[in-house]
Amino acid sequence: MTLELYRSNLAVMDACLLTDIPVFLWGPPGTGKTSAVRRWAAERDYEVTCIIGPLLDPTDLTGLPYQQGGQTRFAPPEWFQRISENGSDRHLVFLNELNLSSPMVMNACLRLVLERTVHDMELPSGVRFAAAGNDPSHVPEARHMPASMNNRFAHIEWCALTRSDAMEAAAAGRPFPAAPRAKRDVRWEPIIAAFGDARPSAASSPGSGGAKGRGFPSPRSWEMLARVLPYVGGDEDLLRVAAEGLLGKGTGHEFVSFVRYADLPDARQWLARPSLAHPLERDDQTEAALLAVAHEVITGRHTAKRLAAALDVISNVGRLSGRPSLCQPAIRVLNRGCYADFTTRNKKTQELKDAEARFAEAFAEPIEVIRERL
Repeated sequence: MTLELYRSNLAVMDACLLTDIPVFLWGPPGTGKTSAVRRWAAERDYEVTCIIGPLLDPTDLTGLPYQQGGQTRFAPPEWFQRISENGSDRHLVFLNELNLSSPMVMNACLRLVLERTVHDMELPSGVRFAAAGNDPSHVPEARHMPASMNNRFAHIEWCALTRSDAMEAAAAGRPFPAAPRAKRDVRWEPIIAAFGDARPSAASSPGSGGAKGRGFPSPRSWEMLARVLPYVGGDEDLLRVAAEGLLGKGTGHEFVSFVRYADLPDARQWLARPSLAHPLERDDQTEAALLAVAHEVITGRHTAKRLAAALDVISNVGRLSGRPSLCQPAIRVLNRGCYADFTTRNKKTQELKDAEARFAEAFAEPIEVIRERL
């Protein structure tokens, strides 16, 4: 494993945990999975509770039942109660060797990992989850986890640093590289939406990864990817680790290729000068660029000037392309995101009325008709 890949894995693990996405590290025994998790916790000042999967009984996660007032209740496990009562939510629960656990133990983890909840007991909102395990090809006793469990994690393929890489890291003044500090970058929602429209089959496909013990595309994994991507930035190595970890190798690779060749214009430039807006080389690029414009407007301050500029951008692209269908996703987003609310609560300015007239001319229909149909 090169030092660059090691740092990429650390950066994605960091971004996932900070955005409340559980991570699962896969690798042969002795490759430093546990030490990497503990190193992250030390860098981020998190306390760690390590739970060894194959040593667990389901009641170690769900608590022991008891009767009270004719009702069955559950006494929280010691580790659960300790985290709940320690007064801090900077806590990492590490489920080590999870796929050596019994199926009943893995089932007991389902709600715990997703919601931090067992029965009516709940952990603080800041608690994070990480897990580690061995592929059955490395450890025959290991199991493939059920798809429902796989879909709750970002899966990272882990290998040990080579000795030369470890020496290089030590020469820099640290025995191992520090966990990188995640930074927000570009907005990814329009790109994810455009990819989903271009590849509808990628929206949900459990067979592509779930049966192999890894991530696969689903509404949940796409939502998690949308949360983590603004933190990994435009680095293609980080993008690949995150996308393949959540969507599986096949869909993840397709998404990375889509992003690589998207080459979208800056939505803010188009809004500042709508006359610059034009159809791009591919339909999916054009759709993504218009979605980015709509997203920029609905996530910012709602003003008549910005709405008018967005309508002019869409009008220009619709007129020049002769393909109104390319504009429909952006129109839907703009309408549901802020347009209807703005036009009912605020008086239209002349600037907005003029933009609506240009829109109607470009699409040969009044804007109200187009909005109602969409």
